[in-house]
Amino acid sequence: MTGNNVEGLKDFLKALEDTENPDAVLQCVVEHAAGLLGADKVSIVSRSEQGLLTVRAMHWLGRDPREGVSGQVLASGESLLVTDVAGDSRLANIRSRRYRTPSFMSVPIISDGLPVAVLNITDRRDDSPFSSAHLELAELIAQVSGFALERHRFLVSIQQLQKESVTDALTGLGNRRHFEQRLTSELSRARRFGHPLSLILLDIDDFKTYNDTHGHPAGDQALRALAEVLQENVRTIDDVVRYGGEEFAILLPQTPIDLATVVADRIREATNRIALESVPGPGTGRFSVSLGAASYPRDARDDSELVNHADIALYLAKAEGKDRIVVFEPLKEDERRNSRRIPMRLNTLITGEDNSGTFEEQTILRNISATGAFFPHRRILQPRSRLSLSIHNPFTEADGSPVILQVDGQLVRQEESEDGYYAAVAFNRELSRFS
Repeated sequence: MTGNNVEGLKDFLKALEDTENPDAVLQCVVEHAAGLLGADKVSIVSRSEQGLLTVRAMHWLGRDPREGVSGQVLASGESLLVTDVAGDSRLANIRSRRYRTPSFMSVPIISDGLPVAVLNITDRRDDSPFSSAHLELAELIAQVSGFALERHRFLVSIQQLQKESVTDALTGLGNRRHFEQRLTSELSRARRFGHPLSLILLDIDDFKTYNDTHGHPAGDQALRALAEVLQENVRTIDDVVRYGGEEFAILLPQTPIDLATVVADRIREATNRIALESVPGPGTGRFSVSLGAASYPRDARDDSELVNHADIALYLAKAEGKDRIVVFEPLKEDERRNSRRIPMRLNTLITGEDNSGTFEEQTILRNISATGAFFPHRRILQPRSRLSLSIHNPFTEADGSPVILQVDGQLVRQEESEDGYYAAVAFNRELSRFS
């Protein structure tokens, strides 16, 4: 191999690295093969899905490649070197076609162990016949081409897997993983440019009942219909994702909380207009959504707080009757001190779970009502954490023994304080002694 061929092969390999799709690979091959082999006519032929021989790429002056030869090489998977068209018995059954020179080569391109195309080279520029050395170089070019095609198929597969990993298969929306990636990037952009970033979390009301009544196919239809409504009612720069189950999230870049509320209300009204046929069986079903909204920097300093506070607002929307929007409102210090709740302070043992497992923590309930209370605590709790409370009631039984009230509840709000955290719990039942 000459020095010029070595440099030419280096240029060929570099050009292949820069190609973006299989068609570009094939065109790159014919252009560089023509230069490396000193040929005026180079083409690549493969079979279409219909089984027809099709020219995929060419460096060609004159007629199309001779399909008979290409078909023979593609079928056999073996290279063909012809030094004299007229005198070669292998071409006896292939219709004649005029070439400027009597010599040509046809070389299979093998990819994943199978011949997928044929590289045809003819008409040497100096009119000399191709030699076995030329055939070896053509086979090397074909081999490299096959590797390049495999590489592109691999990259396409990787890209498809990456897309699937961040896409919800049922609705076609982004999934929670996509949401987390996008939230991180959008919050970084919001900080950099001083723009607001709002988040809406929404949940289909009574979706389990809808599923149980109409069946899971109808539930899937409802989720797809809601996904379409959400996409129709946001901007192209907004991001709608299926957060999990029947819960969806909408990221609204450069959107303050008042405009996010307008979007949320538009979505709520559009959802109310959806009528769904149950599948299978007769009848129709309608559903509503509850929505919670929060905004950076108004309500949160980072991504976890933004999600946490939007989730709290969503929980309150559910608790207040569903089919509504609740905007997160931070607890003010005077609200903490001067709540209209009963200003009791009761020793309480709280049991629950956090990231490290089950915990018990002694605290003092404050501003207690029949339906909930506030309390200070020392650990970060997840939104909607379920808690069990053992409340030491100041009242006593007739015999003077202490009364301990047992009640379960759910975390609905949590904020940092000087000594740790300050949280609100909603009881699962009313406490008659405080009603």
